[in-house]
Amino acid sequence: MERAGEKLEVARSLLEDGFYSDAVSRAYYAMFFAARALLAERDVYSKTHRGVIAQFGLEFVKAGTFERDIFDLFARAQEDREEADYGLLAEIGEEEARKIVEGAELFLKECEEFKG
Repeated sequence: MERAGEKLEVARSLLEDGFYSDAVSRAYYAMFFAARALLAERDVYSKTHRGVIAQFGLEFVKAGTFERDIFDLFARAQEDREEADYGLLAEIGEEEARKIVEGAELFLKECEEFKG
């Protein structure tokens, strides 16, 4: 979870400095590392980003541990991160980036509360 927190701090800083695409990317990675940390506690591992998302859904959402809307923040952020990192015409504005960073904050808060 420490690595997730670091990525979130970087995302906040990038957002405030106007680097919106990079803020989106770091916010996603904050969620990704938080999800991986929780999955690792259950000895569940995946080699791909989509695999981590799918496994998180099975282990925590389907089981009722996490609300679907919290999970959706993570799943959508992965798509946004791909667009931010690889999209040739990607124009991510402040409002969109702020929503994603705030989503990452909420996701990490839920993960930390679950972890106790």
